Amino acid sequence: MAGLTLGAVVSAAGPVQADDALARTYRERTFIIAADSRCGLFNPAVQTALGAAALQTRGVLLRSGLEMAQVNATAAQARLLANRTPCDDDGLKTVASRVEHAFDRWGRAARLEFRGHDLSWRVDRFGGTAANWRLMQESRTGAAPVRFGLVGRSPGQVEPVAVVSFKGRSRPYAARLVMRDEALLARPHNLQNGHAQMPPQSVRRTIFATRQTAADRALLPEGSRQGEAWSFPADTLQRLSRLDPREPFWIEYLFLDDSIARVPFEAGDLAAAQAFLSLGTI
Repeated sequence: MAGLTLGAVVSAAGPVQADDALARTYRERTFIIAADSRCGLFNPAVQTALGAAALQTRGVLLRSGLEMAQVNATAAQARLLANRTPCDDDGLKTVASRVEHAFDRWGRAARLEFRGHDLSWRVDRFGGTAANWRLMQESRTGAAPVRFGLVGRSPGQVEPVAVVSFKGRSRPYAARLVMRDEALLARPHNLQNGHAQMPPQSVRRTIFATRQTAADRALLPEGSRQGEAWSFPADTLQRLSRLDPREPFWIEYLFLDDSIARVPFEAGDLAAAQAFLSLGTI
């Protein structure tokens, strides 16, 4: 991105000092989103793609160790400048044209990976006749690989599912997702160096799986021949997307001998991944 108006955003002294190139990218994207909301610069597809990219950049900044207040202040500065920029500004028009071209091509991508600290969300927008992963993160508990995300025939017809392949042991009788309860604890627990920890039991939310079936072969982790698919309530991913990008969540499998197999996952840039998926089928 370049141009007179956006150059002013980039050169302005902002509160974010670490990783200046990344901070500049976040200022640019926040600026042009704010300008679009005032001036109607882009079509809905470009707006969605640009919003997803801004969310992704925000997540990377937070995981780099910056405080939420710093990132929010940078966004507020960019929005202030956008509100002061006339909609007929020549520099803004030039920037908008370049952004529209770049994000129109980005929005036509079929697959993207939204990387977190250790784990990633992978998005697949291809349509098909059989259910497959549309949004997925991969982890494991012991020797058992686990996949979690959205499964469906297309990006618009999906359900939250966790697929696990246990080997040489009894099968669980229940599965549950554990996360911070934002109604009881407003902020991530014990943030240090861009990472948070699972909060105490008293401020966790637990969501139980509602159904268990044999997993289709297309959903199994690589190298697995069998597995179980546990379906969760439809709003599970929406709840997770409201977590801080630095937070963990767990899926736990419960066994009749009272043992629990715990699987660690990352909230990461789930909101950005969901926004990209919402662009629809390629």
